[in-house]
Amino acid sequence: MATPARHALSGFLRAPAFVGLAMVATTGIVHAETPSPLVLEDAERFAALLATTSLPSPRELQTLYLDRGTEGVSIFTPNRIESAGNLAQAIAEDPGAYRKAAELCLPAARTLRGEVGRGIARVGEIVGESGAAPAYVVFGAGNSGGTADERGLVLGLEVICRQADSAAGAGQVLEDFVAHEMTHVYQARAGTVQSEVDLLRQSLVEGFADFVMERALGDRAVASAERATYGHAHEADLWRRFKRDVDAGRTDTEWLYRPVKSRPGQPADMGYWIGKRICEAYYARAEDKRAAMRVLLELRDPAAILAESGYGAKFFERGG
Repeated sequence: MATPARHALSGFLRAPAFVGLAMVATTGIVHAETPSPLVLEDAERFAALLATTSLPSPRELQTLYLDRGTEGVSIFTPNRIESAGNLAQAIAEDPGAYRKAAELCLPAARTLRGEVGRGIARVGEIVGESGAAPAYVVFGAGNSGGTADERGLVLGLEVICRQADSAAGAGQVLEDFVAHEMTHVYQARAGTVQSEVDLLRQSLVEGFADFVMERALGDRAVASAERATYGHAHEADLWRRFKRDVDAGRTDTEWLYRPVKSRPGQPADMGYWIGKRICEAYYARAEDKRAAMRVLLELRDPAAILAESGYGAKFFERGG
């Protein structure tokens, strides 16, 4: 995905975080038996600044927030925060979103250290990996709910908080995002390739993260619920349109990283859901579940995964 424009949340809005990144030394990474909790230092510092001035200046944001940031801010700045000026503009355009995140979602995050640690460990168990990673909570420029690379995962609180209307809801969405983005950490460490110009591959990258998230959280996962409701009701049509765009090699499609709903009534970014359904079908057919999970994690041959999953064939058998 190209750097997203400032927009409303639609699923997990993020640019590919680990394309072409060199493997980074595991600074701050701990093991699954002592999983790291949420790192709230950046979010707390931003909230303190916001309490003194509702519209902080670029200079204040630079010196009091960005310059003092953890590695989470370093990960989140390229393609997201971008600069103090860009961040100041985002706050000025939607100050209510930042106040809501500071007043509703940050307090909820403070209560989640144990739950998030257990969720990170569960994701590791599902994908067959043992190394956990820090989960940084930051305030960004209103354009990304989360991203990840080998060093850890980062959550953009002002974006995540758009899905929450209560403390309990905020906590659940935070847990969802942690599980999704922790999967991206393991993809990065496995050398999984992302590609903005390969719709099938990128849908499987995101779909696998949702697949793992839902296995880790079960019925408690809510971040993908809107896409699932729509997807199950329109699956055959979605698949035919998706397959047409894959076969045509289209890159300017509706399926991923779009700021608004591309069709009336249809949630944005339905490529996440199609990718997840392909992963589910592949995993269900596999005799060796551990090996299947590794294949889906590494994603070396998306076309083979699709073919072996059998997904989509049933729709065309009906005359699609």
